[in-house]
Amino acid sequence: MVDTQSCLSSSEQNIIDLEKWQQTVDLLAEMFDSACGTIVQLRQNEFNAVVVSKNQDNFLNENDSWPLELNSFCRRIMETKEELNVQNANIDDYWRFIPPVADGPIRSYCGLPIFWPDGELFGTICVIDTKRTDHTSSLLKLLKQFCHLIMKDLKILCDYNNLKSLALTDELTSVYNRRGLSFLGEQRIKDAKRSKQIIGIIYLDIDNLKQINDKYGHHVGDQCILTLTTVLKDYCRESDIIARIGGDEFLVMSLFNQCEELSHDELLEQIHQRILQRYKMVILANDPCSITSVSFGHKMFNYDQALVLEDMIEETDRLMYQNKRKSKTS
Repeated sequence: MVDTQSCLSSSEQNIIDLEKWQQTVDLLAEMFDSACGTIVQLRQNEFNAVVVSKNQDNFLNENDSWPLELNSFCRRIMETKEELNVQNANIDDYWRFIPPVADGPIRSYCGLPIFWPDGELFGTICVIDTKRTDHTSSLLKLLKQFCHLIMKDLKILCDYNNLKSLALTDELTSVYNRRGLSFLGEQRIKDAKRSKQIIGIIYLDIDNLKQINDKYGHHVGDQCILTLTTVLKDYCRESDIIARIGGDEFLVMSLFNQCEELSHDELLEQIHQRILQRYKMVILANDPCSITSVSFGHKMFNYDQALVLEDMIEETDRLMYQNKRKSKTS
């Protein structure tokens, strides 16, 4: 899913060609003979100028921002979700008192709302001038056409992210699948080396899930999987990677700073014990017949090691099976 509250102008997405947006606002400023053409994003209760025209008399800069609570033309569009065309703000009893007019250079404004595909407001596309204006109907139609093209770009971005999410997440649990783990895990290793952090990996396996499926049906086995998923989401941090990498196997990948109170292995042991206890409690409360346990393997990896994700997974998998064998013989 697209994070609609992230700043589009500084995000790492490469689906929307912001250079094309730049050419759009440059053309708007030229054709409207205006001081400024711009596309503005509303995010985290403030407006941010994603792109602004590069004409010399433009008073607005890229990434300029102003708060939503400030009385402004963009705010009016957000409130009404309709186009706004103010030809001479100085003679309007309302607009001549707002800060961009009373304390700034703006004398006219023409803008339209931009929407995300789900109907949520993205921001505005507008032309702003330091003189009164009287734009023709053809120019207003052109602005609307550009607005539609911008919204098509936003739809392409959302569609791409939805497809990427489907490719990287597990259908049953909505956590990452093995492909997603590989994609994000490699980046997490780079993050750990850059910030000199420790990587912790917990490998989990639901015991006897095949027998549960054979005896009670796959819907009961699925409930065990979903229960463990819920527990992991509750007990893991938002920054942790949670992945289902097999039918009954899960992996959690975390980054830790240096810890003085506990060794990192002790920290992982505490985390996995809390997960195990909560999982058993929920399973027992929902269906005592399907009680299963979870086998764990966990290990910390220093950032200065030669780290290969598949080797790290294989090592914690081996530790998990060692613990599983011990529990069966004890």
